[in-house]
Amino acid sequence: MVKDSSFISIDLGTPKPTAVPNETVEVEITTETLLADFAKAFVNEAYRVAPLRAEQVKLTAEELNDYCDFLLDERIKCVNHDCPEWRKLKVLYIPSFIQFCLTMIGEVKQRDKGLTFIPVKSEPSKLSFEEALAISEKIGSFENDLQIVQDAMPRSDEGDTDVMTSALIAGYVRTIQPVSHVISTYVTAFLGLKLREEMSFKVLYRVQYDDLAFIASALNRDKHLF
Repeated sequence: MVKDSSFISIDLGTPKPTAVPNETVEVEITTETLLADFAKAFVNEAYRVAPLRAEQVKLTAEELNDYCDFLLDERIKCVNHDCPEWRKLKVLYIPSFIQFCLTMIGEVKQRDKGLTFIPVKSEPSKLSFEEALAISEKIGSFENDLQIVQDAMPRSDEGDTDVMTSALIAGYVRTIQPVSHVISTYVTAFLGLKLREEMSFKVLYRVQYDDLAFIASALNRDKHLF
């Protein structure tokens, strides 16, 4: 049977695709998940390894929780080029695991998919810089006892692709593509990353990892964070 291919000659318009504007995916940090657990565990560890100093310093879990929330706010401001106090941030002491999480947060562009991922946060920090500095000095008292860094606010605006393309959906960490290391899913859970427009972008997140409860138990067991 001879096929008629004359339709191939019909002018169906341009064969080249036309670029469309990038879609922006807002990935929201929701600190009501595991940050409070970290703050309590960090302070407890301070009392365990340096009880006399801890009694003198009197760092509380609430202070540390608020301080970490302040750091997340400032990181997002830096990514958005809206951080007038950038130079002041260099003096702050930061728990190492929090600093690691800060380096994961930032802008990520996936040009092949036409998507730009940016971090956002609904609830602003209630601390002023002066209040944050006072808490930082308390944290710095344990510089020789716990894992703490100074002058460590990330300088690049770029975020980690695995983390910024992950989100908590229906209690599980889901990603757009398989991650290079499972620690990315733990950071996603720790920061409570969620999609601002879940209904619009949920279909992109087809790879599923552990649920929030399992990751929370694993992080609580890991003393290397302190």
